[in-house]
Amino acid sequence: MYRGAAVNLTLVTPEKAIKLAANDFFRYHLSKDGKKLTLLREMLAGCGAGTCQVIVTTPMEMLKIQLQDAGRIAAQKKLMAAQAQLSSATSAGAAESVVETRTTATQITRELLRSKGIAGLYKGLGATLLRDVPFSIVYFPLFANLNKLGQKSPDVKAPFYVSFLSGCLAGSTAAVAVNPCD
Repeated sequence: MYRGAAVNLTLVTPEKAIKLAANDFFRYHLSKDGKKLTLLREMLAGCGAGTCQVIVTTPMEMLKIQLQDAGRIAAQKKLMAAQAQLSSATSAGAAESVVETRTTATQITRELLRSKGIAGLYKGLGATLLRDVPFSIVYFPLFANLNKLGQKSPDVKAPFYVSFLSGCLAGSTAAVAVNPCD
């Protein structure tokens, strides 16, 4: 069930760092005139953050899917070998052991780069953009505005529990909104 999790765990940190830093970058540059960000500008900042994040997300998704597929194929081969052994054991009386080899993310990466170049890691870029950009367009403005509701005054940060709940609600809403794209 966790085949491909190592790829997610390895890349989730830079992915989130890029997304959060890019959102802050775009928010800063879109509010340079000193005015409060409008909802449209907040959405544009989220759009920019989601677009930047896809640089890391697309190869990660490709590797995760390839690892899951390799696991599925290996399980099918193992099942077929076991069935073949069972049928040959009943007729021949002896069974051979099945040797299992695991495909790694490194092997898949090398093969994709060798056969398709860097473009092989970015196959599915459009689908990833279609999922991650709308997510960020919904998530970041919703989080910022919900979090503001918990501030006692504009110059005081919202308490942790307000930020946590704002993040949960914004993340859940954005995830539901883009689920068909996912």
